[in-house]
Amino acid sequence: MSRRRLLAASLGGTGAALLGLTGCGTSSGSVSAGTGHLSLWYWTGALSTKLLAVARKGVPGVPGLKVKAAPMDDIYGKLLTGLAARAYVPDITALNSDVASFFPHEDQFLDLNSLGAGALKGQYLDWKWQGGIAPSGRMIGFPIDGGPSALYYRKDIFHKAGIPSDPDELAQAASSWEDYFAVGKKLRSAVPGSFLVGNIASVFRMSLLQSPKQFVDQDNHFIGDQEHVKRCWDLAVESLRQKLSAKINDGTPDSNAAYAQGRIASACNAVWWMGGIKQIASKTSGAWRVTKMPGGAANYGGSFLAIPKYCRDPEDAFAFVKWLLGPANQLAAYQEMALFPTTPAVYDKPAMRKPDKFFGGQRPVDVFGPAAEQAPVVYFSPYEGTASTPVYQELTNVELLGKNPDKAWRDAMAAAEKTLSQKGVS
Repeated sequence: MSRRRLLAASLGGTGAALLGLTGCGTSSGSVSAGTGHLSLWYWTGALSTKLLAVARKGVPGVPGLKVKAAPMDDIYGKLLTGLAARAYVPDITALNSDVASFFPHEDQFLDLNSLGAGALKGQYLDWKWQGGIAPSGRMIGFPIDGGPSALYYRKDIFHKAGIPSDPDELAQAASSWEDYFAVGKKLRSAVPGSFLVGNIASVFRMSLLQSPKQFVDQDNHFIGDQEHVKRCWDLAVESLRQKLSAKINDGTPDSNAAYAQGRIASACNAVWWMGGIKQIASKTSGAWRVTKMPGGAANYGGSFLAIPKYCRDPEDAFAFVKWLLGPANQLAAYQEMALFPTTPAVYDKPAMRKPDKFFGGQRPVDVFGPAAEQAPVVYFSPYEGTASTPVYQELTNVELLGKNPDKAWRDAMAAAEKTLSQKGVS
């Protein structure tokens, strides 16, 4: 159901795969794939196919382009192998929202500031721009799309339950997570068999993304046992205690059926989930709406472009990146593939303000645009996946196996600290 994966599985793992890299090699060495053209690696869905087709034919000031599109895991595997061998590396590569996993080996990529990226900063969302910058200040990731998030809900089911169903009214009625749970309690009472959320892990994930701090700070210290994480854990557990969860894992056939049948009546998720819900619940077109997410704005997902240090022509490569990811072409990519722009100047363009029949004629950008502009600047360390994995495992144990939440929290923290200490996180 998602075109994006966040940090839960890949952060830390990618960094570990790079541990064998050194700073050897020269940026002027020609080890990129192909000859006479810029080479670009990306995964299907990450970039506009129409714009890439234009680039292959030739764009003024931009060299010809050879592209390799493959599943994300394949791209990452080939990229890591190429960087380690300092051979068969593309001139330009896509990096997912786990860009921080490459920060420990930022020397394998060019600092985009050295190519003039700083002059463009004002055109992009600040949190997205900061997301591609390593703690050292070197910028290795240039913004592609973002994943501003919102509360998706079934207006018809909420109306039946006597819950405010107008987007603005619901935003006020469910402005906090506690208020959202009160809405869910009313939903459960009025419409038996209909649940507020699919699972409690989603509550934890989306509430934590509202925090500037995550599991590891910029000084490489574990902070996952602090209040900002514990509160999100407690919210997740509370949603279970109030019987608001359908207890179904995301992306499964059971989950898809539950959304299609109205057994899950709402979800906090990113803008790219619009495509997913339209596919799995096509017969509910017109019944869905979006509004502000309880607890504040957040971003979930989005990608970057990076230029490996072995790029044959950094200036031409960056010229292409600027062209492909400038405001006009981000708008074009949104029209073609619903890649949400990270250039807020285009949010008021007619192409982004078209009514959406699936959402009852609502203009989704009216919700996702402000969410994108209000999302916090979040620091993701290279070890977020390592730290969060036991937390999600223990939340599953609580929800599906009935494990005591307090013991599960202690076990999650102990497992996270033990694994992180082996990676040098104190």
